[in-house]
Amino acid sequence: MIELPARLSVRLRAELHRTPSNQWVPNAQVLSERYRGTRDGAPLIRSALDALSYAALLMPATYAQLDGALRATSQRSPTFSPTTLLDLGSGPGTAVWAAMERFSTIQSVTTVERDIHLDVLAHRLHSAHDIPVTQLRQDLTDQHGWPVHDMVVIGHVLNELAPAQRADLLLRAWAATSHTLVIVEPGTSAFFPMLTAIRQTLIDLGAHVIAPCTHNATCPLSGDWCHFATKIARPDFQRLARGATLPYEEAKFSYIAVSRVPIAYSGARVLHDGTTHKGYITLEHCSARGIVTSSVLKRQRDAYRSARDAQWGSWLPDETLFPTE
Repeated sequence: MIELPARLSVRLRAELHRTPSNQWVPNAQVLSERYRGTRDGAPLIRSALDALSYAALLMPATYAQLDGALRATSQRSPTFSPTTLLDLGSGPGTAVWAAMERFSTIQSVTTVERDIHLDVLAHRLHSAHDIPVTQLRQDLTDQHGWPVHDMVVIGHVLNELAPAQRADLLLRAWAATSHTLVIVEPGTSAFFPMLTAIRQTLIDLGAHVIAPCTHNATCPLSGDWCHFATKIARPDFQRLARGATLPYEEAKFSYIAVSRVPIAYSGARVLHDGTTHKGYITLEHCSARGIVTSSVLKRQRDAYRSARDAQWGSWLPDETLFPTE
């Protein structure tokens, strides 16, 4: 289980303490209903209080999703050491915090956000960073181009755009990427076809898939969707915002990370937690071989140990340990 970075927790609590909890707590719950309900075209964030409530309500789970995708990216591309980051649709700046926790080499950041209330809150939170953060207040659907950055992140943006807008933003984001592009979306079946299409578009543009896939072949999933989860400890302010009692949240997400630099393809990605039986473990994983379910016997010591330790979303570096059923 992960936690929000300490400096982010301190800074966000300081912002919350500037507003009485009897204002932001009920507003967060109204915002939650608005977020889950049918969108009427009106902006989700309509005031500074909404932005603050949004951060208390959703920032921890969003951080967990972004951290999960970036952790897998760094695992599959261990020599990647970005110095510049571009965060498109940055909201309160969650991706910046997640990226800086995973990549200590980042020296400068550019964020792009159209909402003034989220951008102002992000500015206050970014003041805790030791590196410069340039904030651009722009609508991503306008025809903006951006300087090239080592890493570009797009989190929870593309699913809110029309197909033509999505395709255009994807091209401009890829043009601004010198090395790695990471896209994170909600881990639901509704959005997975969109992410599959984005994956193929990027491959057609010459991208090399880093994660979650361990290959550049056509996605073999059919009748299922590729998604993962990260558990994050709920801060007290999020429990208040959600009216929740559980001390943690399991944040589910789907993602695709691609690079301009070729990667050595190997291993497999675990699609579901393994199932332990008497004397063996069954494990479903995805690789260039397709979707494979392996039965790993206890007497196969190395393979059994790896299968026992593998979790949903784990990368198995040596797929040859795991036989095809």
